Amino acid sequence: MGGSTNTGGSTNTGGSTNTGGSTSTATSSSKGGSSLAGGTTVAGGSSAPGSSGRTGGASSSSTPADAGPAPLSYALPAPKQCDNQFFVQNCTWNDASSACGGKCSSVNACQDTPSSKPGADITFACPRWMLFSDEMLQAAIDDGNTAFNYAVVGHDRDTGGIDGSDKTSCCQCYQLVYDYPAENQCNVNASNTGPSAIPIPPPLIVQSFNTATNGPDDFDVFMGAGGYGGNNACRPNYSMTDAAGLYMYTTFPDNGQSGGIKGAGTYTDCKTTIQWVTTASLSSAACQNDIAAACNQTSSNSTLMTNETINSCIKSNDPNTYYHLNWFVHVMKVECPTHLTQVTGCKLAPQGLPQVDPTVTTAAQAANNPAFKATAANGNHFSTTTMQDCCKPSCAWQDWVTGSSGGLTAVGDYNSFYSCDQNGVPITESP
Repeated sequence: MGGSTNTGGSTNTGGSTNTGGSTSTATSSSKGGSSLAGGTTVAGGSSAPGSSGRTGGASSSSTPADAGPAPLSYALPAPKQCDNQFFVQNCTWNDASSACGGKCSSVNACQDTPSSKPGADITFACPRWMLFSDEMLQAAIDDGNTAFNYAVVGHDRDTGGIDGSDKTSCCQCYQLVYDYPAENQCNVNASNTGPSAIPIPPPLIVQSFNTATNGPDDFDVFMGAGGYGGNNACRPNYSMTDAAGLYMYTTFPDNGQSGGIKGAGTYTDCKTTIQWVTTASLSSAACQNDIAAACNQTSSNSTLMTNETINSCIKSNDPNTYYHLNWFVHVMKVECPTHLTQVTGCKLAPQGLPQVDPTVTTAAQAANNPAFKATAANGNHFSTTTMQDCCKPSCAWQDWVTGSSGGLTAVGDYNSFYSCDQNGVPITESP
C-alpha cells in the first residue's frame, strides 16, 4: 500500500440486468464514486459549517418519521425504491400496469446503456457525500462531532477483523485516526515508519458506500478529483468512457485520473530539491497555486456542484487537511451518526457497536485504546487511498445492504445510499 495512490478501485456491482426478474451481479471495477465539497473547515480539526446544508433539488426537505431526529435541510425522503434494486419484483419492462410503472431498475452510468433499460433513470454517485461538502460539514456539527470530518469510503469487509462475520461492508461506519503517511517522501527523512513530516489531518468518521477496493485493509476516501479507477463518469473527452455516454462534469482536471489532483505526487513545486515533502514545501505559494489551478479546471451544469468539487479538491490538498495522500490509520467500527446517514440515505438499525469516541483523535490515543485496530486480519496496516469516478456505487443497491448479498437490517426504506442524477441531485421517494 505504501506509496501507491488509488490503485485498486471500487466496484459498482449488479443492477445491469433488464430481463424478467433475473438479478445480475456482474461487476465493473471502479475507483469509487463522485465527490463534492463546500463550506470551510478549520485546520485544527474542528469543522466549520458550509454556506448552508444543500437540499436535494427536486426532493422535499421534510422526512418520514424514521429519517432520524432533527431533520435539517439535507434530510430527504428515502432513496427511490424503483432505482435501488437489481430488478423490482412484479415489474415487467415497459408495462405501465406493473410495479414501478414498468421501469424495473435504473441505469448505472458506468455500466449500462440507456437503451438496455428504456426510460429508466440514469444514475451516478452523489456529490453531497464528498469530503468537505456543505452537507458533510454541517452533519458533523449537527451530530456534535466537531473534532472530525465526515466522508464516505470504498471498503471491503475485513472478515475476522473489524468486520467480523458480516457479509458486506455496505453502510457500515468507522472512526479513522490518522497516524503517518504511507508514502515515504512525506515522512521525516523519508522513513517508511514515520513520523510524518507534514501536519496530520483531523480524524474522519466514514460510511462505506462502495466495495472491491484495494483489500480489507483499505479505506478509499471520496473527494474532489480524487482519482479514477476502472471507470469514469466524471470527465468527457477522455480515453476511458462510460457505458451511458453521459458525464457529471463538462470539464474536469487533466490530472483527475488515477491518483487525481495530489499535490505531493504531482507537482515539483510541492517538494524539496531532493523530492521530499515538508510542511514548507506543501505550504508554498507555488505548490498551492499549482493545486488551485488544476482544481479550477472543473466545471459542470450545476454551479453548486462545480464550486463544491473545486473546494473539496483544494481543501484535501491543504497542508492542514492533506487527506489526498495515502495514510496509515487506526480504525474502530462504530454505530453510524444520525446526521451522517441523513446525508447518505443509508441508515442501519442499531447493531450494538460503540459510538464515536470523541476522546480518541490522535494515533497515540488510538494505540492505547484496545477498541482501535492498526492492522486488518490479513496482517496489513489499515491505510487510506483516494478516489472520485462519479459512478453509482455498489451500496446504492439495496441488494448489497438488506438483500441476500448483505443481510443487514435498515431503518424503513433508508436501505441504500442515494443515487443522483447527472446534475448531482439525489433521486428519492416522493415526500
